[in-house]
Amino acid sequence: MYSIVTYTCQRWQHRTLMMAIMTIVSVCLVPSSPMAASLDTTGESKTQQLPRPPANDTLRDQQEQRIEELQERVKSLEEQQSSILDEIAERVTIGGYGVVSYEDLDAPDSTSFNGTLALTLSGHIHDRIRFFNEIDLGISGEDVQPIQSYVDLLLMKGINLRGGVLQVPFGKFNIDHFDPRRDLTDDPLVARRVIPTNWSDFGISLFGLIPVSPSVKATYEVAIVNGLTDDFSRPGALPGEGLREARSNLLNDNNTNKAIVGRTTFVFVDQYEFGFSGYRGDYDDTSTNAITGFDADFEFKPRGTPVLEDFEFKAEYAYFDIEESIEPSSVSGFYTQVNYHFWPRTLDHTFLGRRFSNPTFTLVGRYGHANIDTTSRTGDLKEDRYTFGLNYRPFEDFVIKTEYQVNIGGIERENADGFLASISWQF
Repeated sequence: MYSIVTYTCQRWQHRTLMMAIMTIVSVCLVPSSPMAASLDTTGESKTQQLPRPPANDTLRDQQEQRIEELQERVKSLEEQQSSILDEIAERVTIGGYGVVSYEDLDAPDSTSFNGTLALTLSGHIHDRIRFFNEIDLGISGEDVQPIQSYVDLLLMKGINLRGGVLQVPFGKFNIDHFDPRRDLTDDPLVARRVIPTNWSDFGISLFGLIPVSPSVKATYEVAIVNGLTDDFSRPGALPGEGLREARSNLLNDNNTNKAIVGRTTFVFVDQYEFGFSGYRGDYDDTSTNAITGFDADFEFKPRGTPVLEDFEFKAEYAYFDIEESIEPSSVSGFYTQVNYHFWPRTLDHTFLGRRFSNPTFTLVGRYGHANIDTTSRTGDLKEDRYTFGLNYRPFEDFVIKTEYQVNIGGIERENADGFLASISWQF
């Protein structure tokens, strides 16, 4: 009997111990959830239900919804970026031009390649505010610098405001200076030693178009700029450079007075163009002496006449007087040029004409003269230049030029004759 009672007590104690152990383990395994069991005042336990985890399908739906929201946000950002790029593309135009040239003259060290590459950036900030930039990238060893960089405020057809780095409005050749538009590789003497092309300067200007009649229109631009300097007369300067060294090179003005310069043109029936330019500005540090200049240019493109419409005539004359200067005291020059455009139809299906809409050959003849007056021991410097050229232009924005040059005088190439060629393009 004792053994039975003893066995029964041992079994009861064992079961009680096992229940206590199971209770402790359950509490340790789920520490953050409510207790699975609690004791009331009577010693009875009550079980509390735990929240059931969501089903797998519910989690998958939530994840897919979140992915869709992220995809919508990415799409919205892409649309905003695309809209900004489209707006920039509508407002801004990027272009440029380049030239690689070769010369071989009858003079020591005169055989060489050279080149130019320029970038243009233009557009509208507003319907009435536009900008233009032409930047020389300096691939010939020179510094990168702007040729033009200005902004226009368009007021009305007859008067508008411009400010920035201006292409100085003096002379036709200086204004229309893009190499792919020219028919010869080398610039005329008057555009190098008299007018210092390319001639840029800081300033502001007024410009506009004035319709005089249905067949006549006039344009003008009047500018205030820093102006030419006296660097042409500093020690070591060569008289043969003319006014080329007088450019400000976009530096601060060397005196307190500004120069005024302007050009006006008259165009008749889209065939005849006459241009007149003037310049006046102090050049020395003390603002006591001035340079005064005048230019006249002419261009004739016949229309409607079977023979003459293939010809083109150009001429320009420029003169500068330099007060109280002896090297030089004045500079002057001119050029005349005749172009003849032609294309043999037998070449349409050759490699020269195939797939080009309007290929053209151009024969070019130019005579140029420059005169640099001095009152020093060097005396007057003069040079005459005869140029004969042929170029091939498969379409308007690309041209291959070849020419032979004859020089007589002592300014630039002296008596060195020779061959020049170039390839020019714009985009």
